[in-house]
Amino acid sequence: MTRHVVRAPSSNTGDVMKKPGLTLPPKLLDKAVSRLCFIAMISAVSTVAFFLADGYLQPEAAAVQKHPLMRLLALSMVLLSFAFFGLHRAGWFSKQTILYIGGCFQVLIAFAISLAECTLVSTPNQPVVGVSATALWLVLCGVLIPNTPLANLAAGVFTVLAWPAAYWTAAQVFGYEFIGWNRLAMWMMPLFMSLFWTNFLSRNMYTMHVESIYAEDLGSYKLERVIGQGGMGEVWLASHRMLARNAAVKLIRPEILSGQSMRAESVIRKRFEREARATASLRNPHTVALYDFGVTQDHMFYYVMELLEGIDLQTMVDKFGPMHPGRVKNILIQICESLEEAHRLGMVHRDVKPRNIFLCKMGWQHDFAKVLDFGLVKTAIREDESMMTMDGSATGTPAYMAPEVALGGALVDGRTDIYSLGCVAYFILTGELVFSEGSPTAIALAHVQKQPVRPSERTELAIPEGLERVILQCLEKDPANRPRSAQDLARKLEALRDVPLFCRDQAANWWETNVPDPSAMFDLSSTTADEIIPFERARV
Repeated sequence: MTRHVVRAPSSNTGDVMKKPGLTLPPKLLDKAVSRLCFIAMISAVSTVAFFLADGYLQPEAAAVQKHPLMRLLALSMVLLSFAFFGLHRAGWFSKQTILYIGGCFQVLIAFAISLAECTLVSTPNQPVVGVSATALWLVLCGVLIPNTPLANLAAGVFTVLAWPAAYWTAAQVFGYEFIGWNRLAMWMMPLFMSLFWTNFLSRNMYTMHVESIYAEDLGSYKLERVIGQGGMGEVWLASHRMLARNAAVKLIRPEILSGQSMRAESVIRKRFEREARATASLRNPHTVALYDFGVTQDHMFYYVMELLEGIDLQTMVDKFGPMHPGRVKNILIQICESLEEAHRLGMVHRDVKPRNIFLCKMGWQHDFAKVLDFGLVKTAIREDESMMTMDGSATGTPAYMAPEVALGGALVDGRTDIYSLGCVAYFILTGELVFSEGSPTAIALAHVQKQPVRPSERTELAIPEGLERVILQCLEKDPANRPRSAQDLARKLEALRDVPLFCRDQAANWWETNVPDPSAMFDLSSTTADEIIPFERARV
């Protein structure tokens, strides 16, 4: 649920739903392989029928048909079609691999069709009448077989190139004189036009296919458009079909959980459901509200959350610089309220960071903090309490990771989140990370071994001594030396008297000046691939 507000929301549902690549959703993959096998059988039967009909109805073509190359060509088309069908029936390869092989099959059949045509293109002055049957084959495969736009385009390009390759082969075998570039262009033009329109139609059809799958799986929610994407999945602006309420739907891609055993998949599903219910039970207004959750037919986790309008702390500091100490104090107290409720229910966030803290305008209130991403993904990925995401590794955001997490310690509690919150406070006060070493592993080691520089030494802005002292206490290596709980931290912050006030009127003025229309800025992107980084466990 992490949010980025620097990019304009996409209005094209196809931009992210068809994430660039060659793989299909499972449900669509079944349909694509089934149709491929059907087309393979059509190819075999049609080859035999045309070969026999051509020899009977056009006796003048008999000499060409008797050539070993042409007989080998006809036999190869039939054998290829049956071989492809048999390969699928044998079950030796995955359906996605069969689809890849199907793309090669499409190109080979196109070459065979083109070679059969090119045996009749023998004189340079022979005008081009009609279009190549390869164009029909291209349209047939491109429209009937669902595929990703990238895979469809790749297969289409090689299908078009099969014709000039076949013509060159025929010219070498039969000694034909070159027909000229103008004739060659007339043969190729319909092929390129077919490629363009087939790719255009297949993209739209693919979008409709996937949208229908999501619409079927997500029930009451209608996906409107993608408003963010990242390493964990996609976030959609959605509307309820019956209620006049918008929501944000996060789709967590099944690739995130790849490599898990069947037992692990069952555990993952149960943990996801249990943690989603626990998160939905959180009632604090500073925790993002979770409306619904589930697993689609394509084994894609999703959950539905409230749609917020505002800006995350990472973007706020990047765009506007370090924040007023009084404002930082107000924000930290609100975050503590959210964390305290979760900690009392036995939930540890594990990824408190600026991108997971959202400042928004709620009615007449400004600077209303919302804590996002309450452990759904990270809890769901573990098979059991002692198992990390990768063998011998830890997963998290290194810049905000507590030492005990970096060391892979099993004892993780609410004080882990307090350490991360101290890192967040340090960043929004100074605009600098606590540790900014050159690699994730080095940053993790720094959290374990190095003492942080005082915030007041990292910025020219005045930082109250009391606030600095509380932040450094949050950053203690030993959890026992940190505030005992989020509530304890909130009380320490409330007791500070040297922090200048940042009142509601100041917050309202800031929003009116800098973000007059928060609804135009929200972008509920999931965490980008470089924000949550698996790294080798630090050892000291």
